[in-house]
Amino acid sequence: MKFKAHGLWRVHIENATIYIALKGGFNREGVIDFQNDIIKRVMSEPTPCDSAVLNLSEFEMSTSDSLEATKEYFEGVKQRGYKWVDYIGVNPIAEYNLKQLWQGAKTEICFYPDEKTYISAKPEHIKPLTELSQISFEHPH
Repeated sequence: MKFKAHGLWRVHIENATIYIALKGGFNREGVIDFQNDIIKRVMSEPTPCDSAVLNLSEFEMSTSDSLEATKEYFEGVKQRGYKWVDYIGVNPIAEYNLKQLWQGAKTEICFYPDEKTYISAKPEHIKPLTELSQISFEHPH
């Protein structure tokens, strides 16, 4: 049985870094739609993305049925060879799961409790994060 996709996101790409904010809970169909949308956006960029900033402060986790799709997505992300990925607003359970998903990757992974702390540590990202926050959350279907 196919379910309606759940989960919203916004995306901004600047200087080979993809900025993503997730909102709500994602089921398997939502993870697959998200994955397809991100791949389409990244592939349309003239310069390949080599880093990412994800704001998960409004993310409500994924359903158990989405775990396999998430693992498959992360295998593809790890193969693309990102240099670094920063996470903002991650709860302890999500942080644990993300560390497990990134296990074995050469990508540098960092976690920040909130956007204010992130901007303090990396002020060069204030402009793209501001632009990201001005984009409406969406789901392409």
